[in-house]
Amino acid sequence: MSNDFQSREIDASRPSAARMYHYYLSGEAVFDVDRMFGEKIFQIFPYADVWAHHNRGFLQRATTFMVSQGIRQFLDIGSGLPTVGNTHEVAREIAPEARVVYVDNDLEAVARSHELLEQQHALDTTAVIEADLRCPDLILGHPDTRRLIDFDRPLGLLIVSVWPFVPDSDRPYELMAQLRDRLPAGSYVAMSHGSIDDAAPEVKERIRALRELYKQTSDPGTYRTRDEFAAFFDGFELVEPGLVHAPDWRPTESVDSQDPARPCNFAAVGYKP
Repeated sequence: MSNDFQSREIDASRPSAARMYHYYLSGEAVFDVDRMFGEKIFQIFPYADVWAHHNRGFLQRATTFMVSQGIRQFLDIGSGLPTVGNTHEVAREIAPEARVVYVDNDLEAVARSHELLEQQHALDTTAVIEADLRCPDLILGHPDTRRLIDFDRPLGLLIVSVWPFVPDSDRPYELMAQLRDRLPAGSYVAMSHGSIDDAAPEVKERIRALRELYKQTSDPGTYRTRDEFAAFFDGFELVEPGLVHAPDWRPTESVDSQDPARPCNFAAVGYKP
């Protein structure tokens, strides 16, 4: 397994996972190809925006929980394009001193994030680096990571809806083990992962079609079962309520049990003892 990261230039001819996630959340298409691809997605999976907001809500609630447990430094891998309620914004509502390092392999996401942080005069306590989840040594050893993260103190690791874009051939469990072993005791990890395990039969067919469509993007997707997702938490103690659907993880408002997007994403937070 290589830790050599090849910078990925902006490709306006093919959608990327980061840009499409931004489109689902905000309705903004960065390039025309994203809008056209998004229209196809919504024809197949009309609740893509609802699914994305479930995922985003989980990230925000997990961040709030970690801050409540005393975490003051965060590593957000696969952070995507900046949108409402970014990790540093959520954390600093409670703890203004919180430090955050964002990581993404999409140059557009990195450039936009840096621009946002510059506008917010937040670059002293926040950074965004271009790197890939497949290269943990590069992420952990990056000068900005070392500047902002003290690996002698617990931290919050966020890997929210990123593992679906790391195929089994890239040995995702070994990558996760590398990250886990570098985390100080007392750290937390929040992760989510798309799945079809609990979806209704019609929704399962839609998700399978979605997976086929994503083969046209820079980031084809992989769905994993509940047990396969649970394996990412080896070596961690799951925080209550354990491994659940994303909107069911410590919700702050009522959850619609009939929402077809609800069971399409597993989520959990783990604690490293």
